[in-house]
Amino acid sequence: MASSVPPLPKIDTFVDALEQLVKLPPGKRGPSPLVLLSQLGDGREAELIADGLCARFRVGGRARVPYAQVAGQPSGPRNERIGDVFQKLEQELERNRPGGFGKLRLPQFTLMCSVIETDLTERQSSVQARELRDRCFAERRKDSNFLKVLATVSGGDQAPAGIPAFLWYWTRQPLFNVLPRWLYGRLQERRMTHKGSWYRQWADLPRGTGFFHDATRFAGIAPVPTLEQGLLSGLDDNAGEEPETDEERAERLDRTTGVLLRALLADLEAAFRRPRLSPWGRRRKSRFVIVLPQIDGSPEWVSRLVEQFPVAVEQTGSMGVVLVSAERSEGERTESFAEAAITLRSWQGTTGSGGARAVRVGIEPHAEDQGAARWLGRHPEIYPERNYSDGAPRAEAVLCAVLALGVLGGAGVYGVNRALDNSSTRCIGAAVAEARSSGGSRIPDDWQPDKVYEQARELVRQNNRAADRAEKENPDAVVRTVVYLGVPVHPGAGDEAMYSGAIPELRGVALAQRQLNNEASMDQKHKVYLRVRVADAGEKFSKAPAVARDIADEVKSGKSEEILGVVGLGQSRTTTMEARDILGDEAKLPMIGTVATAEEMQDHQWYRQVAPDNGREARIAADFARRGNIVQTGTETDTCVPARKAVVIADPDDKYSDNLSRRFTEEFERGRPDTAHTLWYSPDGEPNRRRTGGRSDGEWVASPSEMAKLVCRRLTKDPRTVVYWAERSNEFGAFLNYFDGEGECKGRVSVLGGNDLTNSVVDDQQPSVNHPDARLYYAAHALPASYPQTSRARTFRRVYQQEYDKNDHWSNDGRTPLAWDAMLVISQAVDTAREESGTAGLTRGTVRGNVVAGSEERGATGPLNFGRGDGVPENKRLLILHDTARGAEVALECGMRDDGDEHRTWGTKDEFACPRDQEN
Repeated sequence: MASSVPPLPKIDTFVDALEQLVKLPPGKRGPSPLVLLSQLGDGREAELIADGLCARFRVGGRARVPYAQVAGQPSGPRNERIGDVFQKLEQELERNRPGGFGKLRLPQFTLMCSVIETDLTERQSSVQARELRDRCFAERRKDSNFLKVLATVSGGDQAPAGIPAFLWYWTRQPLFNVLPRWLYGRLQERRMTHKGSWYRQWADLPRGTGFFHDATRFAGIAPVPTLEQGLLSGLDDNAGEEPETDEERAERLDRTTGVLLRALLADLEAAFRRPRLSPWGRRRKSRFVIVLPQIDGSPEWVSRLVEQFPVAVEQTGSMGVVLVSAERSEGERTESFAEAAITLRSWQGTTGSGGARAVRVGIEPHAEDQGAARWLGRHPEIYPERNYSDGAPRAEAVLCAVLALGVLGGAGVYGVNRALDNSSTRCIGAAVAEARSSGGSRIPDDWQPDKVYEQARELVRQNNRAADRAEKENPDAVVRTVVYLGVPVHPGAGDEAMYSGAIPELRGVALAQRQLNNEASMDQKHKVYLRVRVADAGEKFSKAPAVARDIADEVKSGKSEEILGVVGLGQSRTTTMEARDILGDEAKLPMIGTVATAEEMQDHQWYRQVAPDNGREARIAADFARRGNIVQTGTETDTCVPARKAVVIADPDDKYSDNLSRRFTEEFERGRPDTAHTLWYSPDGEPNRRRTGGRSDGEWVASPSEMAKLVCRRLTKDPRTVVYWAERSNEFGAFLNYFDGEGECKGRVSVLGGNDLTNSVVDDQQPSVNHPDARLYYAAHALPASYPQTSRARTFRRVYQQEYDKNDHWSNDGRTPLAWDAMLVISQAVDTAREESGTAGLTRGTVRGNVVAGSEERGATGPLNFGRGDGVPENKRLLILHDTARGAEVALECGMRDDGDEHRTWGTKDEFACPRDQEN
């Protein structure tokens, strides 16, 4: 076949150098070059050369190198937003693939085309991103047989009539429709916005901005279909848009060209990645050639594409494309064919990505050159290093698949045999090798709890007086009040002061108040001093509703504009929830809970809490019991197995205990029904209540002694049984004392306790010392002092030890840092309100809005990242500690330690995945 390249003088050297540049294999390439064929005068030689090059790239109906001849109109429906050039370019790249090349995938280009073609119907920006994701997923599903099958299996988007069909439909939807759509969105977010991506660099994305949220600016807005809807959306900026101006059109074309060109270059470069792993990738030896042969074809698009090509090459790291474009000269400096050939050959010796290289070749009419004609006749086509067939890579892929299946099958058999033969029975102990267990601190026998509590109250008073002085002495200082609603400690409180948590919680509030006010003193124009009012909620929060009523009346009277929020509410009780509703519904106060964990506590829009709730704790505890070696099975203290059954101890009259026990039973029995048995015990109830209409979904016991007897009976039937203590901690010591007296069990029991069994309670009862045959694990919210801490936890620890002795009885208690964190959350909301709205706008409404909007504070117990509408921080860190005679050691750690630092595995070898919160 004769080449149609015009035989101009020295054109043979130019064509040869250009084709050598095209044939450079991966690893030997520099940045993608731009070759401009600049027509001098009124001739058509530049267009003929461009067309002639395309003729050389295709022989016998099959392309020798991958190329696109972008001329004429694209086939199929046309889209004005994308333009004929990009539509034609995509079609040509798909059509002109050499043998053995395989399927060309353009995921980023296709995604951006879907984005640009979309007309969004939603007007709220908060939901436009989700709509855009769903619309792009629908377009992707049209081209994927796999996704089409999933859509068919899911039942489509319309629920059928009839209850059985409806239930079956919604059983399939989450797995076959919702999950694939969510995974698609996550994949595209990662692909387009990962660190170093061209899109993140080009769009200059702010931190935390997702791809679909940003990409809505490329999509269109569907017109309001009816007059009524138009009136309803009269405040919407997009309703009734005016026709596009020339300036707006030019800006849109620039933006569209930029994003489509970069997406295309990124996809074409990706086609050459991992060549060793793909039979088709190993056969992709030549660059893609994009030829724009028409000087006056689609000038709006072509001129922008050529102009943006160099910058796009640099941003995408493109090395696998050669762009050849014919143009009309406008007086720019050009090179002759011989000079251009020298330039092209010089580029063959450099490798690596960088700025694009461009050469402009001046072309003018000239008589036919015999030397050039002879060379073109002898070399009528491009000659790749090797021509491949389509069958070879397919056969190679089949062979590799068979070998891979064989290897995987062998590995699977080996793994199963190894798992079945695994004889590891070592009990779970310390999971942090570098940590040292701390000696348990013991409380003096002659301690007076009311005086210790009064010391914490006095610290609050000192902080309040300091805040009042600052307000008087400095006109920039602003002071506002936060109410702490907690249980008191009265003279003669005894052990109740230990179990209520009043002392460590108030200490956390007082220390945080002092720290926050110190920070406010250094930035008085932006931060707010906090005055803390300690409100007595009564024993077990019995007075909480009345106190909340007084606060609400005070707020509604208008006399206490300075009260901006409430912290505390540290026990999950019915009276606590009544107080919460009064404070939220009537006083409209934001509330930050400390250690209350019942899920029902979150049933108010103005309430947030810093502790992980019972749902998360139950998931982690059940996983720990079912998979961890925690049940001691013999006389050897280091021989344990996972629990096969569980006896759950709970109080149905206690919101905390009832919720935790039910959630643990649900999680423990997941996939293994009837493996958990509940013993109901209500310390404040009647002993014979079980005979007078008590709860029937468990077995009632009248006393700790009867509880110990029934537990021993169940352990005798199945030694692989764990006792899950969802009760309050008050009765735990009595249970162990009675259990030691059960001769058949010899005091040997494995107990997994809820978060009410805090470090201070365990240190006081000393179960490992007083009951050496009992093995105790319990949930906790803060690391013991001897373990590595985050920077914020170290700050808290330093402040605590400056005020109290490092061996103080509550130094390891999780309630203190949780109270500290609760104060951080409310303080951040108050400071943000002042920064955004000024002192005049510092109201309960603005503070409440900031609390609801979510916090991104780093606390002593981990990140306090509340999403909008989330009652607890996502994946909040939870610990399970193992009690020893030396003190507590960490057996499990799951959740967020710090921003970007999440502990996702547990076990002696980190072999188990941590349960995580549901992600929307």
